[in-house]
Amino acid sequence: MFKNEYQGGAFVEIFSAQGKNPGAKWKIIGSPSVIWKEFDKEVKSFVFVLEGSSQTNKIQLPKENKQILGLIQRFLVLQIYIPLGQDFSTELLITDLGNIKRRLYLSTVHKELSSTPLHAKIPLFMIKRKIVSAT
Repeated sequence: MFKNEYQGGAFVEIFSAQGKNPGAKWKIIGSPSVIWKEFDKEVKSFVFVLEGSSQTNKIQLPKENKQILGLIQRFLVLQIYIPLGQDFSTELLITDLGNIKRRLYLSTVHKELSSTPLHAKIPLFMIKRKIVSAT
């Protein structure tokens, strides 16, 4: 998906809310009405809002399971806003150059780090609520 695009800069933005149909490359699992784009005055930009249960509502990128993102950056930065009383979780499936898949599950629900060579549950207890955080 991004394999043949320029990635020589400091970053590549993959979840941009800019443009006419920014979610066209995503697979939305669940009701399409649970995700929308709105202008946020605090960050002075458009943002995506995803509401509902993480068990039923998900975003998958790339859209097709057989596709790869092909990102080569060393770091992944997520800017997220979690309202008070809400939980957040995201699952990242990372495949290295040796085609070994590793799964990272980041969640505000987990209290302790748990890991094996191929799987890690990472607690996000340090995220402050009601402010935009970069993780």
